[in-house]
Amino acid sequence: NFKVRDARIRAELIRRQKAGILGGLGETPAADNPEIPAATTPGTGSDPLFNKQWGMNQLGVQTAWATTKGRPEIVVAVIDTGVDYNHPDLNANMWTNPGEIPNNTIDDDGNGYVDDFYGYDFANKDGDPMDDVDHGTHCSGTIGGLGNNGVGVTGVAWTTRIMAVKFLSASGSGSTSNAIKCIDYA
Repeated sequence: NFKVRDARIRAELIRRQKAGILGGLGETPAADNPEIPAATTPGTGSDPLFNKQWGMNQLGVQTAWATTKGRPEIVVAVIDTGVDYNHPDLNANMWTNPGEIPNNTIDDDGNGYVDDFYGYDFANKDGDPMDDVDHGTHCSGTIGGLGNNGVGVTGVAWTTRIMAVKFLSASGSGSTSNAIKCIDYA
């Protein structure tokens, strides 16, 4: 669930709920949350959940994969709730800061951020951008989940590196200034 901070948006949501246009706050109307059909194309490789990734089928990723499955020199910064860098579909594709020694409480590379080995957590102001609510991990899996590893899902770019840059807290809130810091960091 998210918190509606803008009074105008909250008032509009309440108006729509009273009018029967919207279910209870925090609920998603069925029309906006349709059942996702199974993929019509068989999966690829050994990833057991690929057939359930309906969106990947719609994107035509299998056609793109005939050209490339990503490149490890490409780094995508995921600016979100963090990333579970221990996730079996992500850990091999996580970007690591080559100038940083993890967990030694020293800013080894002199960039102003201590222990920013996988990225940085601007919400909590520390070098551990671990995901609190799994949203950033989900997005990272779609972008760069390791493909053909016999585990879970497949990302669009199987070998692209993921940099975890966190600005949203466990409650789902974050500041624009921290989002800008994430962009500057990346």
